[in-house]
Amino acid sequence: MKNIIYLSIILLLGIACQQKPKADSETIENTEAEEVFESPTLSKLWESDTVLTTAEAVIYHPELDILFVSCINGTPPDSLDNDGFISQISPVNGEIINLKWVEGISAPKGMGILGNSLFVSNINEVVEIDITSAEIINRYPVEGAAFLNDITIAEDSTVLISDSGTNKIIAIKEGEASTYLENADLKGPNGLLFRDGSIYTASFGGGDFMEIDYLTKELTVLTDSIMSGDGVMPVGEDFLVSSWPGEVYYVTSDGSKTLLSDTKADNISAADIWYLEDKNMLLVPTFFANSVVAYQLK
Repeated sequence: MKNIIYLSIILLLGIACQQKPKADSETIENTEAEEVFESPTLSKLWESDTVLTTAEAVIYHPELDILFVSCINGTPPDSLDNDGFISQISPVNGEIINLKWVEGISAPKGMGILGNSLFVSNINEVVEIDITSAEIINRYPVEGAAFLNDITIAEDSTVLISDSGTNKIIAIKEGEASTYLENADLKGPNGLLFRDGSIYTASFGGGDFMEIDYLTKELTVLTDSIMSGDGVMPVGEDFLVSSWPGEVYYVTSDGSKTLLSDTKADNISAADIWYLEDKNMLLVPTFFANSVVAYQLK
């Protein structure tokens, strides 16, 4: 009888020893599965007709459910030729709704919406357009400006504009234009984004993507080597940053970056982008390819 009891105990211990490694293996497999990170990807949704000549920037108006596209309409992009225009297209399929919604601008680039106004940079001035009437209602000359580029709106309704030619960020507040920041470390600031008390900017001349504290104006480089940086858009806590020659990067809040697309070999630029977060849709103006391309971000 004792022998039978001892034998049973030994058998039970053996079974327990065999099962324990299996449980540990499952735990390791589950942990590894949780740590797997899938890089974001882009897939093409649609492309507009190629009539948006020298398409530089795109912005979405949520109430009107429409996209505005700034079209330089030829080169050079700093020529005071008065032949640029703003187009309206559909965010659903890129259909051209109004090709020349507003004319009388030389080389429109970055845009920002504040209330019923669309602010557009125009080489050495900022143009304010009444969205309802489609009329230019104000022009804000910027003394000493060389190449006004992108626009973002701060939480205090200040309109901020990058000047890629003078290492400045210009501010328009209460109808007056002034220099918000001048710093050689901006290295030709281009894309601008205001978020949570900071300005994020991509440098066209230096390849840096940096954060500027709005109050202290302290600069912090988040990542580098995004050459000819152009548009900047938020994705949750992260960012999408375009490189004018044709690249789009996903940049995390800690500064790591992933290349999402590269159209340089096809000579298709990625200018001043826009991102519709509720649709996971990235919109890319192609500059010399004269179109806007929409992508699904996954």
